[in-house]
Amino acid sequence: MPIYWVASYDVKADKQGDYQKWLNSAEAKSLFELFEKETGARYLNTYVPILGFGDYSCEDWFEVPNWAAIDKFRESRAFDDFVKKTWDLIDQTRANKTRVMRTVRDVKVYQP
Repeated sequence: MPIYWVASYDVKADKQGDYQKWLNSAEAKSLFELFEKETGARYLNTYVPILGFGDYSCEDWFEVPNWAAIDKFRESRAFDDFVKKTWDLIDQTRANKTRVMRTVRDVKVYQP
């Protein structure tokens, strides 16, 4: 039963092209691969809303094997490098949002 870790955030308006270019770079791909080796969390992709349908300008989706993997994020060198590389591209004046999700097949629903 995988867990999906979803981080929603805003990119600075004048940095969106630079951020897209960086996400598609070999450097970003290498960091995401290292992140998976360090934590077990597999980067799925970064998604952007189209036609203004969304609350944030980007969402990163990761497939995480278990709760223990999420705890490893704090110690990940790759995660630290990712934050440092993208800090000036992300709008730090706006609140980010993180969600942890599972598919409807993988949850137990309680009903009174």
